Amino acid sequence: MEGEGEETWNEYLDYLAGKGGTLEQINGLIYKNAEGMIVKNKPRQPLDLEYLPFVYDSLDGLEHKIIYYEASRGCPFRCQYCLSSIEHGVRFAPLERVKEHMTYFIEKRVKQVKFVDRTFNAKRQYAMEIWQHIMAIDDGYTNFHFEIAAELLTDEMIALLKDARPGLIQFEIGVQSTNQLVLDTIMRPMPFADIKEVVLKIKALGNIHQHLDLIAGLPYEDYASFGRSFNDVISLRPEQFQLGFLKLLKGSGLRQKAEEYGLIYKVEPPYEILYTKDVSYKEMLLLHDIEEMLERYYNSERFQNSLEYLFTRFESPFKCFEALAKFWIQKDYDKVQHNKMAYYYKLIEFAEEFENINSEIVKEMIRLDYLLHEHISEMPVAFETLERERFKDHHTLMLKDDSFIEKYVPNLLDKAPRHRYRLALLETFKYNVWEAHCNRDYTQIEVSEVPNCILFDYSSQTVKCTSIVS
Repeated sequence: MEGEGEETWNEYLDYLAGKGGTLEQINGLIYKNAEGMIVKNKPRQPLDLEYLPFVYDSLDGLEHKIIYYEASRGCPFRCQYCLSSIEHGVRFAPLERVKEHMTYFIEKRVKQVKFVDRTFNAKRQYAMEIWQHIMAIDDGYTNFHFEIAAELLTDEMIALLKDARPGLIQFEIGVQSTNQLVLDTIMRPMPFADIKEVVLKIKALGNIHQHLDLIAGLPYEDYASFGRSFNDVISLRPEQFQLGFLKLLKGSGLRQKAEEYGLIYKVEPPYEILYTKDVSYKEMLLLHDIEEMLERYYNSERFQNSLEYLFTRFESPFKCFEALAKFWIQKDYDKVQHNKMAYYYKLIEFAEEFENINSEIVKEMIRLDYLLHEHISEMPVAFETLERERFKDHHTLMLKDDSFIEKYVPNLLDKAPRHRYRLALLETFKYNVWEAHCNRDYTQIEVSEVPNCILFDYSSQTVKCTSIVS
């Protein structure tokens, strides 16, 4: 079957069921006839999205899952790695129908609705009305994911989005590269400086998660150039940073010019790039290892402070992840599965490999990250320090003291001490790690003049922290 399949598949099933018609009458079908000859029928015309079937009439078992939704087909751009580049125009589903479906998903408590539209904001008013609708009926639970083009996001759109509940909307923006020659070659010419301006405007709203993407293996992007693209994107500190690898899809512009650009790829789907005339096979393998470390450490969002400090000890974030990937491979850690705690331990071990890294600071940063994300009952032995041992008994007494509790965590005042120990934790740090965390400045980490005591309150979904004069 070639082209859009809904009607072709339906007519073919009718044919198999003996409901009339012949194979020759089914547009979009390619088959062998009785003589073994390949027959290609007339092409299937694009579907009017008014008649696009709704596949979620029943959400049994999907209420708390991620589901995919399509409001438009086609794309206004001509990116040479994408099959949408060979289509013409963008078609949209009826707006009121889309709104009805969004209401239905929210009422059914769907966890996330992920729009698969190539460029959701291709039509400004259409996108804005959908955003307005989900903002108006938001129940505080369902999240909506949109893939957007930064160059089509207007100030009017951004002004609308400022009133969205934090977590309601998330954006995925394809940067792909920050090398202008590469962007021009793949016919995605918007300069990174312009994308950066839009991304920072969205970030300033403080309520929308952003996923930024790069593609490894594009024409004219060598290893050093990719490293610069990596550093450019991570400098924006997106909530998710996705490193993908070029797929040479049949029919795409890059597939047709693969020989000219020196693109070597797998012959089986999904036709992933192996190496190029600019990036060797060995370098491509290393980029895969870097992608794994990026996913485990950056995108997990559990190592923010640890990574920020480590970035200051390397030439760049890319060099940091490169060193981490090489360390991981050297130790054969890529050959076994690891639980969540192992990634904390391995980061401590990694830091101890470098003379210019203060492993004491790394251990304290990792302890801070751990406490900000894990509701713990017992501190792992690897995180124990003399400073922590010194104040442990004092902290126990403080959590028993009603006057202390009333001042700092009054919501725990009616709790017995044994319950307070489960819901709150006092930790003392040797270095000024909390100051670095609050100021987002990791260049001046030093020993605190007075004990750096932090109270962690785990009584709600979000960990609350308070600096205490101990």
